[in-house]
Amino acid sequence: MLSSPKPLASLSSGLLARKGQARPAMRPQGYANLASAGDALGWNDMGDAPAVAPAPPVLAEREALREEVERAPAPAAIHVSVATAVRLRRETAHRRKAAFTLRLDEDRHLRLRLASATRNRSAQQIVTEALDAFIASLPEVETLVAQLPPRKKR
Repeated sequence: MLSSPKPLASLSSGLLARKGQARPAMRPQGYANLASAGDALGWNDMGDAPAVAPAPPVLAEREALREEVERAPAPAAIHVSVATAVRLRRETAHRRKAAFTLRLDEDRHLRLRLASATRNRSAQQIVTEALDAFIASLPEVETLVAQLPPRKKR
């Protein structure tokens, strides 16, 4: 009786595992053109150190934009004449505090109310303090105020 030929010996994953030589085959073998794509997907079944990919261009663009913004000069102030400042003083002269309407979107209004509650201060106090800080950051305003003629006594 003739027997069929024995299959050629092959190393199966079971044999390799028993020998302690097993490595996971995370991608199908035989696709040579996927070798570089495998590393990009986190597959590295060859045990080689992964190549460091260059940073995406968008990160370099963001860094360049951040540096450009930091180097940019502050926006130029709009020139206001002393005559205009005098007219504005005359138009805003009154004996008591002035009132005006401040329109806020829903989110800002909520945040202002919460800030008022958590700090135990009125919204008026918070907005006035923020306005004072903003005006103090504009040196041209103080320059104009210094150039105004003194107020007339009432």
